[in-house]
Amino acid sequence: MKKVIFSAALFIFCALLLCGCNPEKTALSDKGGIWAVYDRECRKCHKVSGKGCFVGRIIYKIPNFTNAKWQDNASDSRLIIAVANGKRKMPGFKGKITDDEIVDLVKTCVRSYYPPQEK
Repeated sequence: MKKVIFSAALFIFCALLLCGCNPEKTALSDKGGIWAVYDRECRKCHKVSGKGCFVGRIIYKIPNFTNAKWQDNASDSRLIIAVANGKRKMPGFKGKITDDEIVDLVKTCVRSYYPPQEK
């Protein structure tokens, strides 16, 4: 019985991992500018919605950019340092993209999710 429960839990976890973290097809790069960089470098994990995938938020602690409490507690300087140097599983982008692009990613892309969009 324990094997069946373990196998079912493992199957569900794998299904969530495969389905929940697939990059969405998007037109972000059509916006041009810094959004093309977000689309190329950030969208895979943080998604178009800025929420990240469910599994990524749980396992890798990917922040939800639409969370007002997170936005209030995350200073621009702290985010710029995290993007430049990396944090947890996120690689550092210093040297891969310009310093101006790092600043623009934070000030334009990340901050665009705050306040949360009403649907």
